[in-house]
Amino acid sequence: FFNHFLSLGFDYRWRRRAIEILENRLSFDSGGRKYPASELDSFRLLDIACGTGDLSFEAVRQIPQVKITAIDLAQPMLDIFFKKMVKKKLSIFIEKGDVERLRFADNSFDGVTIGFGTRNFTDLLTAFREIHRVLRPGGVFVNLELARPRRFPMKQLYHFYFDMLLPVLATTFSGHRSAYRYLPDSL
Repeated sequence: FFNHFLSLGFDYRWRRRAIEILENRLSFDSGGRKYPASELDSFRLLDIACGTGDLSFEAVRQIPQVKITAIDLAQPMLDIFFKKMVKKKLSIFIEKGDVERLRFADNSFDGVTIGFGTRNFTDLLTAFREIHRVLRPGGVFVNLELARPRRFPMKQLYHFYFDMLLPVLATTFSGHRSAYRYLPDSL
C-alpha cells in the first residue's frame, strides 16, 4: 500500500506499460515477424526482485499464458506474494533467490523483468551478467526503475517530494522515517 501511495498510484501505470513493452517485443521474432498468439504459450518469464508480486500479476493479466518464475531474497515478501497468488487463483512458481547467483541454466527465459528492485542489488555488474546468462538470445529484459529527473520543473518537483514530503509521509504512515530515506539516495 505504502509504495502505491508514495508513487501517487503511478506505479500501476508504469507496471502496465513495462509489460506492454515486454509483450510487444516478445510477440515478434528477430526478423520482425509476429508470432501467432498460440506460440506465446511457450514463453518463460523470470521476475527478479518480485516483492509481493505486482509485476508478475500484471504480466499474467496481459499475457495469461506466460509461464512465470518469480524470485526475491526477502521471504516475508514472498509469503505475501503467495497469499495474493492463491487469492487470485493463479499459478506462478515462486522461490527465494538471488539475482547475483541465479540457479537457472543458460538461455532459460524469453523475458526477464525487474520492478523497482535494481536499487537493492549489491553488485550491478554481477546481477546484469547473470540476467544476460539466463536470457535466451533475442530475449527481452525490462528493468522498471525510477531515475532522477534532470530538467526543470521535474527536477525541482522530485527534490521537493523526496527531500521534504517523503520523509514526513514515511514517518506519519509507517512510523519509520529512515525506512524510506534510502530511496532517493539509491536512484
